[in-house]
Amino acid sequence: MLRKEDCYLAGTFTKTHGVKGELVAKTNGDLLERNKLESILVDIDGGLVPFFIPKNGMNSRNHSSVRILLEDMSTEEKAKRFIGCDIYVPMKDVPDYIEEQDELDPNVLIGFTYEDEEKGELGEILDIQDFSGNIVLVVEISGEEVMIPFADENFIELDEENKTIVMETPDGLLDLYLE
Repeated sequence: MLRKEDCYLAGTFTKTHGVKGELVAKTNGDLLERNKLESILVDIDGGLVPFFIPKNGMNSRNHSSVRILLEDMSTEEKAKRFIGCDIYVPMKDVPDYIEEQDELDPNVLIGFTYEDEEKGELGEILDIQDFSGNIVLVVEISGEEVMIPFADENFIELDEENKTIVMETPDGLLDLYLE
């Protein structure tokens, strides 16, 4: 049996599409769009369940989502149960170029604890905003929503197991919000 650790998190089902059981998935990278996968694994109650995709059952919608029809999924009612479920692909089916990508999808950081390199733990990341390619973390600090730029030069460490990210917060930024 495959474990999540042996798989690539390719996306999450976000809503249904139409009445014939099709689902829309928000993607992490372009694995789903670029590859004609015959099957995917869906995280249902913590377990990975394989589902086959019929020929032409996966279609790109835009740069961050795809429409997927799973085999034997014929109604909107059946499809609704999958909303919020994560989609995994076994690492053996993941092309090398994806495994080698350094780029982190910032949306996975929602719910992580934000730590400043000097000040320590500051708060929870509530949201990610994208201002024309400039990614900003929205962090709740002392009851205030603070917007912190997510720039490579400020990034220090990411601990996925403990859901924390350590960054160097730009000088004076916190003072603007917390004084």
